[in-house]
Amino acid sequence: MTAPPHRTVDARGTRCPVPMEMAADAMAGMRSGEVIEVVADDPMVFLDLPDWCALHGHDVLSMEQRRDVITTLIGVA
Repeated sequence: MTAPPHRTVDARGTRCPVPMEMAADAMAGMRSGEVIEVVADDPMVFLDLPDWCALHGHDVLSMEQRRDVITTLIGVA
């Protein structure tokens, strides 16, 4: 059983770069090693979110799409 994320960001209905901006805001105050979940429906998240994470030193733990919803788990640096 996987532990639930420490925080969840619901970015559905927004377009890139807004999901990354929302994730960055939510990460403020989080500790290294905590996990944030980003839920989005913009297909560009598949490209933009991993690049953004790499740029800022965060780890993409998983990324999956079910129907039109993309759920990403990120390990905070």
